[in-house]
Amino acid sequence: MTSADEDPEKVAFIKDSRRIFHIQWKDGREMVEEYDAKTDELLVRKVRQKSRLGAEGKWEYEIGMPPSRPPAETELLVPSSNNPIFSRKDTQDCFQWRIRNLSFPSDVFSLSIDDETQQILVKTSNKKYYKRISVPDLARVSLPLDPSRLEWKHMHNTLIISYRKPTEVRMMEARHRREAKERTVKVPPMFEEMAKALKQH
Repeated sequence: MTSADEDPEKVAFIKDSRRIFHIQWKDGREMVEEYDAKTDELLVRKVRQKSRLGAEGKWEYEIGMPPSRPPAETELLVPSSNNPIFSRKDTQDCFQWRIRNLSFPSDVFSLSIDDETQQILVKTSNKKYYKRISVPDLARVSLPLDPSRLEWKHMHNTLIISYRKPTEVRMMEARHRREAKERTVKVPPMFEEMAKALKQH
């Protein structure tokens, strides 16, 4: 979901029970959103842009997580399963992030807003965790972060951070879901490979 600064190419199709909405701008920027085809729940949003030399960039996940893959035989260092795991999965009313494997007492956590960078800051008084969270959804509608909309709780070793969506964002999301539905077509053979590629990255 982004501001209409130009007329991008858009295509939507159903694949593996998901409605995949692919948007590409003339400068090479891309966005892919994946919705549950039955409930319209947004499961994944990822974006990428070309490098200065025109090479394909790496997908950055705003919502959801990259597909997991087993470690290659040549990989000697495998991330510990006890490391903090950061993910975002929104509700209808809130942006919501979860940070798992934070086995600290609740009173060590502190959340604030950096007005200069427009990011949510997460830190602990024991100085064992620090995280900056960007909210591109607000940047796209030119709205600043509002501290009164920020809430958090810590339970079962998971920090749950919620930010109530402004009306402008909810309206844009509704328009975007509607457009994805209206543009959905049966996947022709020429798009099968593209669909597979989008699901694998």
